[in-house]
Amino acid sequence: MKKRVFCLTILLAAGCLASGCGPSGAVRPVERTPAASAALPVPTPTPTPAPTPEPVLSHETLEALVAGSGEAHHAMAIQAAVIDGGVVTDCCAWGWAAYGETPMTDSHKLRAASLTKVAVGLSAALLMDQGMVDPWEDIGVYWDTAVCNPAYPDVPVTVDSLLTHTSSLSETSSLSALGGSAARRRLEGSGYRAVAPGDPAGWAYNNYGFSVLGMTLELAADRTLDQVLGEGLLAPMGIDAAFEPGSVEQTELLAQLYQGGSLTRSVEEQLGYVCSGVPGEKGNFFAGGFMCSAADLARLTALLANDGVYEGQALLSPQAVDYLETPMDPPITYRETTFSQCRPLRLRAGVYGRARLYYHTGSAYGFYGFLSYDPETRDGVVAFSTGADGSVDEWGVYAVCGDIAQGVYAALAGEEAAICALS
Repeated sequence: MKKRVFCLTILLAAGCLASGCGPSGAVRPVERTPAASAALPVPTPTPTPAPTPEPVLSHETLEALVAGSGEAHHAMAIQAAVIDGGVVTDCCAWGWAAYGETPMTDSHKLRAASLTKVAVGLSAALLMDQGMVDPWEDIGVYWDTAVCNPAYPDVPVTVDSLLTHTSSLSETSSLSALGGSAARRRLEGSGYRAVAPGDPAGWAYNNYGFSVLGMTLELAADRTLDQVLGEGLLAPMGIDAAFEPGSVEQTELLAQLYQGGSLTRSVEEQLGYVCSGVPGEKGNFFAGGFMCSAADLARLTALLANDGVYEGQALLSPQAVDYLETPMDPPITYRETTFSQCRPLRLRAGVYGRARLYYHTGSAYGFYGFLSYDPETRDGVVAFSTGADGSVDEWGVYAVCGDIAQGVYAALAGEEAAICALS
């Protein structure tokens, strides 16, 4: 099949805001002489309000970027959300939530794969602010048992090492290992690699570690993470999301997942996954089960970009956000991509023309996702897709999301950008 080129040229012009009256424009007061004392008081001039600036990135441009990337990468559906100045300013959707039946909207919920890990990190930050978790404490305190890597008996496994993929826990794909009792047995000595906990040299991307982390946080709080995150962030921010698809309030907004043109997770199947309500009972959903929209996750990302404040609400301390953003040294190379591992964000220089960008990627069952923000400008992009081809760009980001991010970041920076995608 021949490829065609879809090109979109965005021409951005900088504008100047009109300013109100300053000191040089003030009216000089009337001199209080006997003749003038009976004069009417001089009114204080009302400053001319500055006009509301036009958004640098128009909604039509965002829609065109999304549609162009969807067509180029053969996606079933895409959602995208834009953060500007620490606030979500726009979002849009393209394609099908259920093929041929239900169009995708920006309110539909998708399983966010490894972007879930950022939601778990936010849960840890909340519990740190509440004094319920010390990130450098031996997690055996929360499990009420001896947690020990036999090769390094004097080095504790901590929440921090779990957040940074340096816990030394062995990865496993066994569903039975995700239960609380099975995890406890592994923690007591049978489930480790021969590397020191917390040592960056022993870094290994670890989904199982996040399952253990989620259960650890629940045990520390004596609440489920749905309750921790729901009470601390989701409810105050008006977000309907959960770590299990069947636990969101608006289950009618669940979207199906597709790999290419094939259904991989139906709504009916997803409805069967719900929160057990028992803290620490199972860790099935903490590595990749968070259910939300791109706009939902963009609000949480904007909270980080704005140092714990969203739309005037201080929901996390600046210290907790700083902790999540702090990179380990030295940088990590994974799948031919080099970045600094944070908690669990990643930090990299030069991505999409930005001096520094915090980000995370995620993929599972045909979902490809990307969240990111620039800590200096406090702008960012979150993109979700399903059914796309899964190719990656030069930064190791799934190209269906990266094409959108590149165009958005260029527009927000006030640059002239040519966005070309093959389909």
